Amino acid sequence: MKTKNVVITVVAVVLVLVGAYFAGRTLRKPAVDSSQETSTKAAAQQSSASSSSAASTSSSSTSADADQLDYNTITPMQTAAAIMYYAKDKLSDQNDWHSIYNANGIDLFQSNNTEHLSDPGRGVCWSLHPSNMAGGDTPTYTVGADGTVSYYHVTTVNQNKDKDPLLTVNLHDIINYVNSHHAVSDIKAKAQDIHATIDNQ
Repeated sequence: MKTKNVVITVVAVVLVLVGAYFAGRTLRKPAVDSSQETSTKAAAQQSSASSSSAASTSSSSTSADADQLDYNTITPMQTAAAIMYYAKDKLSDQNDWHSIYNANGIDLFQSNNTEHLSDPGRGVCWSLHPSNMAGGDTPTYTVGADGTVSYYHVTTVNQNKDKDPLLTVNLHDIINYVNSHHAVSDIKAKAQDIHATIDNQ
């Protein structure tokens, strides 16, 4: 009888231990799942933040591109304004070129009279002067097929004499200069203030 009781007691203890083992495994599983869920949420948040950052960077890049002058899309009036802006800094010793950019209202005359210009460009020159002034010194420039801009100082005295350019620079470099100086808005505003006239004489 005692032996039977001992056997029953041993079996009961084994059952209790087995039950406790499986209960422990069951209780630990939610903790693992909870950790995995937290990790998944963190990864999702990081991915969302990365996507948001990429979208913001793309938007900023697009906005920056929109605020740049481009050689292939620049308008004739913007070209004239950019050429004047560049001369304002690079030809500061030439009063006509240095001051023309700040004039209120600018007349732009297009002419094929390039006979006395050593670099006639494409056979067309552009002359500038303030709208409220007539005669006097006339800042003049040509633009070659390769984009080379030649700056001239033309007066009533030398207009029929051969002239070398004061400065030559490629339009690409002028555009880059404007963009790097964050002057695009100024150039676009100045372009609205330029009035073009064609003179075929």
